[in-house]
This record gives sequence, C-alpha cells and structure tokens, in this order.
Amino acid sequence: MRKILVTGVGGPAGRSVAKLLLARGFSVLGTDCRTLTLPQLHFATIPPASSPDFLSAVCSLAEREQVALVIPTVSEELPILAGSWQSTVPLLISSPDSVRVADDKYLTCRLLQKEGVAVPRFLLPSQVSTEEEIEQTLGWPCISKPKIGRGGRGVRVNKKEDFPSLLALDDSYILQEFIPGAEYGPNLFLGQDFCFAAVIIKTELKGGVVGNAKSALRTHNTQVEKLAIDAARALDLMGPVDLDLRQRADGSLAVLELNARFGANIALAPEVLGYALSSFGVTP
Repeated sequence: MRKILVTGVGGPAGRSVAKLLLARGFSVLGTDCRTLTLPQLHFATIPPASSPDFLSAVCSLAEREQVALVIPTVSEELPILAGSWQSTVPLLISSPDSVRVADDKYLTCRLLQKEGVAVPRFLLPSQVSTEEEIEQTLGWPCISKPKIGRGGRGVRVNKKEDFPSLLALDDSYILQEFIPGAEYGPNLFLGQDFCFAAVIIKTELKGGVVGNAKSALRTHNTQVEKLAIDAARALDLMGPVDLDLRQRADGSLAVLELNARFGANIALAPEVLGYALSSFGVTP
C-alpha cells in the first residue's frame, strides 16, 4: 500500500483529501502544526510555514517515510514549497511564479483584469481617501480582506458608516466591490493537455454573506466552468485549483479569488483528486 503525505490535515481541505485517499486504498501520512489524533491516519507534527525549519521538516519526513507524493493543502506553505522544494519525492504544486500570484489576492485581480477575465472592481486602501471615492469606484457596501489569507479570515462587509475603519487599513489589505449574488466554488484540475472542472454552488455561507461554505452542492454551469478555466489558465496554473466566483444580478460572473491547491469542498469533486493522482502515475 503506497503512502501519500498530506499537509494541513487539521483543516477542511487537508482532512477531505486524506479521507478521499483512504477511500481509494492509500496509506496517508497527515501533517499539521498542531498535534492531532485522526482515525486511520499516520500523523506527524511539523513546524508552521512561518518557521525556518518548515521546509527541511517536510522534505526529511517525505524521504524518511518513502511517500509516493506530497500534497500540500495550506496556502501559507505553497510559496515556500513551490520555490524551494529540496526532495526527489514528487510534489503536487504549480510553478513558483503562478503560486506567488495566486497567493496574493491583489496580484491575482490585477493579472486577471489585464487578461480580460472578469473580477470585482478593486483597490488598495492607499488609493482612496474619501467616502465619495469608494462610492464612485467600488460602491457601498464594499469588501475588505487581507491580500494574503485563507478560510475567510479577516473578510468584512463594510457599510458607509464603517469608512473610518477602512482608512486605518494598510496595503496588506484589498478592497473589493461587494457582489451579493450566488456564490460558486468550482474545483479544477489542469494538466499539460487536459482540463477538468467540477462546479459547486455554495448554498449557505458560514458568515452569512461571506466566508466558507456551510453547505454546498454539485451542479452544472458551463458559464462558471469557462470563467474558472480562463482564470486558472491566465495565471498559468497546473494541478488542482479552487476558485470563488459570484454572479451579478444581470447573470454575469466575476472571479473573487482562487487557490493553487485543493479546496475545502473537494469531497464534492473527487474526480479532481483522481486526475491529480493519475498525472503522477500514483496508484495504491
């Protein structure tokens, strides 16, 4: 039985990937920066991505345990692993440049806009100084969120009366137009000459109007598929990609953000994992 290392098994994406791998007959070595007890998993605690020991810990563990593949599921880990992987063990990740852009919501929006992919209107906090400027550029309410972050952490819907708090934000945040319509979370796999898209609609969000999905369903929407694939290709991403899209009142769509990894709803799109494993020729 072949063993696969999955990072971040304490989070929703890592936990879901691990469960899917177990169901396929793989042995799973899960890692997290917290000590966890998870049924059926081999587990190892590793330093967080912010630690200078993180990279060497993952490389050493992968080689010592003779794993067939390393699957990272934590956003903070991706730029480090993509740029400095020091092992012969295969790593499921996009190129360093693609990961760097995908990791930053402002860089993502700027590149997608340049490539003609629809995104919400966006600004940096330093680019506005009055309520009227936001009214004219983004409209009220508007979204503020960290440029680099995950899991809906720090995302806020701001009304006009919240303007003083927006002035206090620095450019580690991005401001975006708020789109109140339906939210989709397509999951993709992009290979050298192949692409697969599974469309998921988020039927309830943990934060009410923002945040991760509290409930979601698999659905079919060719418009969502096309925009998601266009966005991933614009960033030259390969492998698994998780996106958030919103639909406007007129039916048009915009890409809110994307992740160069498996997403929290991967259990609804197990084919994405299947294609990823096949791309490396990894079987149980």
